[in-house]
Amino acid sequence: MTAALVSITLRSLLNRRRTVLLALLGVLLIAVVGLFLLSDPTPEQAVQVTRSLLSDLAIGVLLPLVAVIVGTAAIGSELDDGTIVYLLARPVPRWRIVIVKLLVAWVVVTLLVAPATLVAGLIGQGDPALAIGFAVAAVIGALEYTAIFVALSLITSRALIVGLAYVVIWEGVVAGLFEGTRTFSVRQHVLAIAEALGGGNADGIAEVALPVAIGTIVVVTAAAAILAVRRLETVELRGETT
Repeated sequence: MTAALVSITLRSLLNRRRTVLLALLGVLLIAVVGLFLLSDPTPEQAVQVTRSLLSDLAIGVLLPLVAVIVGTAAIGSELDDGTIVYLLARPVPRWRIVIVKLLVAWVVVTLLVAPATLVAGLIGQGDPALAIGFAVAAVIGALEYTAIFVALSLITSRALIVGLAYVVIWEGVVAGLFEGTRTFSVRQHVLAIAEALGGGNADGIAEVALPVAIGTIVVVTAAAAILAVRRLETVELRGETT
C-alpha cells in the first residue's frame, strides 16, 4: 500500500504544466547568475553577488514558493476533489498517509530546488563549498517548509493563499523587520545551515545561531507532522458521521 500511496502522490504532484513552470523557476535562477557573469565581475564581486542571489532568490523566493505549491497540493488536492474519501476508506494508518505524502512532496521540492541552487552556486563563483552548503541547506529547509504546508492544507481549504501570505508577510516582511521573530523564520533556519556548511564565504548570512535553527527545525517539522495526522483523523471522523 505504501508503494501505491507514493504512486498516487507523485501523479497528483507531477502535473505536467505545474512541474514545468516550477522547473522553469530553477532555470531562471541559473539564468540570472549567468547574466551576472556576462558583466565579467572580479572574484570578490562574483562571490558577493552569488551569495546574495542564493540567499535572496534561491532560499528567499524559489524554495518557499515551490514548497507552498507542492506542499499544499500533496493532500489538499485530494481534499478538494473528494478523492481523499477513497484513500481513507482503506485500512491504512493515517500517520502512514501523512508521512508518505510528506516525504514524497519533500523529494519533489528538493529535486526542483536543490540542483538549481547547486548549479547556480557553482557557476557563479569559484568556491564549491558555498554552492554545496546552500544546496544542502535547501534540502533541509524543504522538509520544514513542506511539513508546514502539508499541515496547513489540512487546516484550511485556502491553504495556498494562506501559505503565500505567510511567505510574503512573515518571511518577507515581519522577520526582516523584527529581530525577535527570526528564530521562527524558516528562511533564517536555512541560512544558518548554509552558513555552517558554506565555508568562509558564507560567514554572516544568518541571524540565527545554528543550534537554535536545528532545534527549531526538528520541533516545527515534528509538530506539523503530528498536527497533520490529527487533522486527517478528523477528516475521517467527519466522513463517518455523514
